[in-house]
Amino acid sequence: MTSEEILGKIHTAINVIIKAGTPYKGLFPSILAPQNGEMLLTKPTKIPGQRNGDRAHLGSNLIHDEPLLQTMYALGKPQYAEAADRYLCHFSLNCTDTLTGLFPWGEHSFWHVLEERVGCSRNSQDGNAIHDHLRQVPFWLWEKLNSFNPDCIQNFADGLDYHWTQGSGYEYIRHANINILSRLERGGRSCDFPRHSGFYIFDLTYAYVQNQRPETLEQICLMTDYWWGKRDEIGLLLIESRSPKEAERFFGNNAPTQTLSLGASLLESADLIEAFEADLASRMRNYAKEYIAGFLSAPHQLSDRKFVSLCQQETQEIVELMSTWGSVYGTSTACGTAVLCINAWRLTQNQELLNWARAVGQAYLDEPLPLAKIKAEEFKIPAVDPGLVLGLFSDLYDITGESDWLEAGLDLAEDVCDVYFQNQLPLGASSTGWYESQLGPAFLIHGLTRLALLAQDNCTLAPNYTAR
Repeated sequence: MTSEEILGKIHTAINVIIKAGTPYKGLFPSILAPQNGEMLLTKPTKIPGQRNGDRAHLGSNLIHDEPLLQTMYALGKPQYAEAADRYLCHFSLNCTDTLTGLFPWGEHSFWHVLEERVGCSRNSQDGNAIHDHLRQVPFWLWEKLNSFNPDCIQNFADGLDYHWTQGSGYEYIRHANINILSRLERGGRSCDFPRHSGFYIFDLTYAYVQNQRPETLEQICLMTDYWWGKRDEIGLLLIESRSPKEAERFFGNNAPTQTLSLGASLLESADLIEAFEADLASRMRNYAKEYIAGFLSAPHQLSDRKFVSLCQQETQEIVELMSTWGSVYGTSTACGTAVLCINAWRLTQNQELLNWARAVGQAYLDEPLPLAKIKAEEFKIPAVDPGLVLGLFSDLYDITGESDWLEAGLDLAEDVCDVYFQNQLPLGASSTGWYESQLGPAFLIHGLTRLALLAQDNCTLAPNYTAR
């Protein structure tokens, strides 16, 4: 498949999505008919492994759309940049004025485009809308939101205080109220996933760079130090700090990718804050080095292509391996972690991280998109999976210059377009009949676009490392 053919499909999809957002003040609805981009008023049945509490039916979710907006800016068409600006300007000025300052985006909340209010897929009562970050917000997006509405940046940073739970000492939770001015009660599980602290640290750091408020700096320091005393002897972190015994198999184990995610976020935050707080930046980098070393010391077996998702805290034995295709909630794919490894490599030049990503890339060469199983509808693969694999192949080609990665990406692109681009919009998952932002088609659009531009030796689209 040629790069021109790929970009033709991308341009068609973007034009349809922009048109779909026109009735909703520029915001892109989450669930669309792939034939014409009309918003589906009846929610389709969720696919296996998908949770209804994560979907944004009748709404728009900026965290879902971020890779798409990044792609639109990079393609250089004025009408794309204008549409992306219209989206972000409206969101920043009209969707962020919540009681806590937290935004309606992420895993469980969204902006209801029909009723123009905060929506929540997790709770039936709108007043109980829940904030969960879902992925890291990149620097470019904070910059855009800041350019349209600087007040929303500090308000959001202040609102992150509601992720601390009620109780003695400091313990955060990945959930927080959006329109209720109270912290959540501390429950039987902490749900203080390490990657989320990295998200908050980066958010707070961006806000601090704008305003240098001492309260924001205090929050950064609390979050930076939160996990440091909880690491094991090789630097790995538990998936959450407190879990009941009956959940110990999953939640009582170390989480290598979450440890790596926090490390990468700390490195990015250190680069931002260094001009203002050099000692804190140094501490962030020292912590990140330890966390990255912990990730690399987990019992991965690269020669056998075994990539560890969870391992036992005491023995460092493998509990769960990353899958290749068919990601669902709670089960990560190897490609996502490999892309994050490349992000961390770009920040550290640690060759072990690049070796890890190359091993995963080779695994995808040996286990291509399972077309026969897709045709038989044995399982449905969310669009995010091939999107991240395309991102991995693109990065490996960009870094190494080895043409095999580009050729593998173009081969995959042909299969991907056959499976997902049967109409004007990509399907949210294989063997389904609708576009759905929660399933990651924005990553698919981004991955295809970056690959095609690299093939043309004219890549204006940066990698996307937010899926961590």
